[in-house]
Amino acid sequence: MKKLVSMIMAVIVSLSMLFGLDLGEVRAELEGPDVFAEGYCVMDTDTGEIIIHKNMDEQFYPASITKVLTAFVTLENCDNLDDTITFSDWAINSCTANSSTMPPKGMVGEQMTVRDVLYGMLLSSGNECANALAEYIGGDINTFAEMMNEKAKELGATNSHFVNAHGLHDPNHYTTPHDMALIYQAALENPTFREIDSTATYTIPATNMTGARALSMGHKMVNGQLPFEGVFAGKTGNTAEAGRTLLTAAERNGHTLISVVMKSNNDKFYLDTEILLEYGFNILEGDLPPVQWEEKDETVWATGNVKIREFPSTYASEKGFLETGDSVERIATYEGWSKVKIGEDEYYISSQYLTTQDPDGIGTAPEETAAETAMEETTADSMESFPVESTPVETNFTDGQGAQMNASGSDSTGDIQEGQSADVSVRDSENSSSSGDNFLSGISNSMLIIVLLVAAIVLVLAAIIAMIVSNVKRSRRRRNRRNSWKL
Repeated sequence: MKKLVSMIMAVIVSLSMLFGLDLGEVRAELEGPDVFAEGYCVMDTDTGEIIIHKNMDEQFYPASITKVLTAFVTLENCDNLDDTITFSDWAINSCTANSSTMPPKGMVGEQMTVRDVLYGMLLSSGNECANALAEYIGGDINTFAEMMNEKAKELGATNSHFVNAHGLHDPNHYTTPHDMALIYQAALENPTFREIDSTATYTIPATNMTGARALSMGHKMVNGQLPFEGVFAGKTGNTAEAGRTLLTAAERNGHTLISVVMKSNNDKFYLDTEILLEYGFNILEGDLPPVQWEEKDETVWATGNVKIREFPSTYASEKGFLETGDSVERIATYEGWSKVKIGEDEYYISSQYLTTQDPDGIGTAPEETAAETAMEETTADSMESFPVESTPVETNFTDGQGAQMNASGSDSTGDIQEGQSADVSVRDSENSSSSGDNFLSGISNSMLIIVLLVAAIVLVLAAIIAMIVSNVKRSRRRRNRRNSWKL
């Protein structure tokens, strides 16, 4: 009976995934888009639902996003934010010399209000501020760390352990993307924390030892350096061991999302966050299906001039251009997109401009008009829309025979070796194509769903029949044994 129940449950789960019958449970299992971060989690703060994730329960070093928990514990245990804190020698000098501080760094004996120290910690990521708050609230760092761990467990963050208030590296100081989402969700519910963490600039008045300090929020999506629709709060983190970590909160169309990025790199952690937030909002609004790439290992040729993009979206940065007849290695497909490999890097091209036919059989397709370009940008393949904003920097993609692909939108300059012989250059046009491929793809997907459903039903029926037959045989054997005993 247990086997039958398991099989039925498996069929139910399959049906849910195919038809979205229980989107809440299905979404919690979704792996999101490929980004540079080794772990991430996107949460709907209103419901606590995990929208997308990757390694969300794996332990990482948090670096300075630790300070969100430090601030939250401080606010819950401080009756008056205008109380005075005096910076001790330990608070100032126990951190490494090159760690982040207020500008200028706090001084031994300097006095500031709890409120101003909180601004110094969250906006400037001041480690001396984190230490001062820990001493003020807990008396010493060990006691305060115990308070941090108790609060984390209370919030459901059970895979974390904190030993300091600032996040500088310690092998026993770790958390997970999911745990940090829970902590940040709770912190944002505190009005004072939300106000401080949403502030772009703040001036700390003159103290007993220095003049006024002008602080700027270190999170570039909050301070306006990298504007992104809806972002209102966040916290950065960075150590050699932790890599780049980033907490970000954004609101759109009645939804509030938290993005937690862990173990990313210096060039991509903001890009990771933009992609994850856009992806998360689109899922909530029903615009994205789960991404399940089908692996390929084949050479394809361009049927017309087509853009190479950084991510599978018509909104993603253009990394180059294929001309009619150029070839490229395709390693996967999904919906209307092909993942291709150029040198050691992966890029994306709209599948409708690619073919597996020999180049001699390809006719040159007419280049699209401006009207066709506009149409494709709004309707292309029902895929996700990732707003990728990066500073244009020229990059040359060079093949082994001297041909070049001049690409803009890269974050750095470099050469990528490519085993193709065709010239590849950046242009501003893509070919339009017929909807026949999309129609056939829709038929293929429908047939696959039907086949899977039939197969699942057959398996369940076979299991039921086998169980009935087994029960009948077992009953006959029992009757035969009873009859033999009577004889």
